[in-house]
Amino acid sequence: MHTLEPFIGWLAHYDPTTDERSPFHGVEHSEFHFDRNVYEYLAHPLWEEFGSDGLLTKVIYANYDEGYAILEMFGVWNDLIQNDFKLFAENCLTYLLDAGVNRFILIMENILNIYVDADDYYEALQDELEDGWITLIRARKHVQEELEQYGISQYFFWSPNLDALYWRKLKPWQLYQAVEDQMGRLLPG
Repeated sequence: MHTLEPFIGWLAHYDPTTDERSPFHGVEHSEFHFDRNVYEYLAHPLWEEFGSDGLLTKVIYANYDEGYAILEMFGVWNDLIQNDFKLFAENCLTYLLDAGVNRFILIMENILNIYVDADDYYEALQDELEDGWITLIRARKHVQEELEQYGISQYFFWSPNLDALYWRKLKPWQLYQAVEDQMGRLLPG
């Protein structure tokens, strides 16, 4: 797991450590020491911690003028033990919401498992988003099934069309436009 890096292909367009509105502004990353963990397993030092023992993230792009952010997720999303979504919402998404972001694209291909229970935090964040949304890209099938089983899927959007995108080959604004186009088809008009 320690060799799995967050996507850095858009670093020329956005760096969360130099963005004063980012929840990770000023965070220093070791080039030589693995100081991040997913539970007891070492994780690459470029991932960002937000208070969870098993889940890490990386803001790989934020556009405050357009009101959207793209985040990559890594690890085990576990609301049963540690309320990971609450921690993620309070220590990451809220900072971005306060800066004017209310549309989030979460890259989920590195979420190994998800354990959810109640929908309180999901519903509370949905209220804060107002006319915004959260879309998931490339969530594994068992992750999607878990979200559906516990009724959490109602707070997220995803589609096979978005999962089929080669998002790493796109510029961040191209990915956002593809998601925005798809959202126009998914959301009631």
